[in-house]
Amino acid sequence: MLKPVDVKLELLSAGYKRDPWPVLERLHARGEVVPAKIPIFGDVLLVVSHAGVTEFLKNHRRFVQNPVNAGISWVSGLQKWMPRTMRAVSNSMITQDDPEHRRLRGLVDQAFSRRGVEGLRGRIGVTADRLLDRMEASSEFDLVEQYSRRLPLMVIAELLGLPSEDHDQLHTWAQGFVKGTSLTSLAMTVPRLSRMGAYLRRQIATARGAPRPGLLRELIAAETGGYQLNDEELLAMVFLLFFAGHETTTHLISVGTLTLLKHRTALERAKRDPSVWPRIVEELLRHTSVVEMSKPRYAVEQGALRGVEFKRGQMMFASLAAANFDPGVFADPDRFDIDRNPNPHLAFGTGVHFCLGHQLARLEGGIALERLFSRYPDLSLAVPEGELSWKTNLGLRGLNAMPVWLS
Repeated sequence: MLKPVDVKLELLSAGYKRDPWPVLERLHARGEVVPAKIPIFGDVLLVVSHAGVTEFLKNHRRFVQNPVNAGISWVSGLQKWMPRTMRAVSNSMITQDDPEHRRLRGLVDQAFSRRGVEGLRGRIGVTADRLLDRMEASSEFDLVEQYSRRLPLMVIAELLGLPSEDHDQLHTWAQGFVKGTSLTSLAMTVPRLSRMGAYLRRQIATARGAPRPGLLRELIAAETGGYQLNDEELLAMVFLLFFAGHETTTHLISVGTLTLLKHRTALERAKRDPSVWPRIVEELLRHTSVVEMSKPRYAVEQGALRGVEFKRGQMMFASLAAANFDPGVFADPDRFDIDRNPNPHLAFGTGVHFCLGHQLARLEGGIALERLFSRYPDLSLAVPEGELSWKTNLGLRGLNAMPVWLS
């Protein structure tokens, strides 16, 4: 029996966040599915190979999102004690299994198809330019706070149709939610969640009463099989889109910028030939792997995956980062190579829970980086790389701050 991987020691350390490859290489040496111990969750199985992660995520009948469907019935009782907004958020689409997941996904897919993501290209560019304009007055700024966090937030808020005068308040709430995982930070999350929930309920009521442009209105109008989203489902969906639509893209932009500062030959190629930007973004999605792990899933029945046995109710995670660095799939996986072809990364997962916002993330990340380096080609770190502060959150790889010089 393999000794469990200590996730707190191995996957939550600043050293790992700074340079994941040595740890991921050791994980691959241990096997395709390895035992691990995660704070709060306890003993779990971690799927690390590309083939294993693909099989695990695609088999939504064997491995479910909702623990109740794997015989862990006591979990449902917890929701009765949750504040109203937290209860709604805990029932979002990403925690559901079919057929409920299929119903919710169908409604949001319908709303997204009406909006058209590619049509946002112009607005994203304008928003990026506006943020970059503000930076010209100073020679040094925090890329995370002033650009990579604000741009995705403004884009998703505008996409939803939330008033522009509320963007600063939304930014304040978003900052509070991602500050940390200490008990104090978690305690402060509940009132922030309630205040934001009250705000979004008002926006939902307004959008129902007076139709206005935006994805929120499209979500209200969406219908499939005679079903429409009720107010609690709308609230959960907006929370999901808001946080999934900006937090991960924030890290793609900031960690992507850091990666490109260390690989300027890619920037030089993009300057000569802007058509390589989509390839740069794909390799950044693989190489940065800012979404490191899937949400937990649970085994519906006793069985085995890639030769490793498990019991019914076993909690399991997919390591997307490990899959994206699988040496059996990606030659020299630690090398940043925009010419990888094919590049079958799993940055957005796979299967029925494949990331809904993958098109928006690709578009937004590409525009953000292209505009940034076009405006400031001599951009550089204002501190030594070793002094950068990394988030130590489970499942996300990102920077707390990134001071840079414009020239």
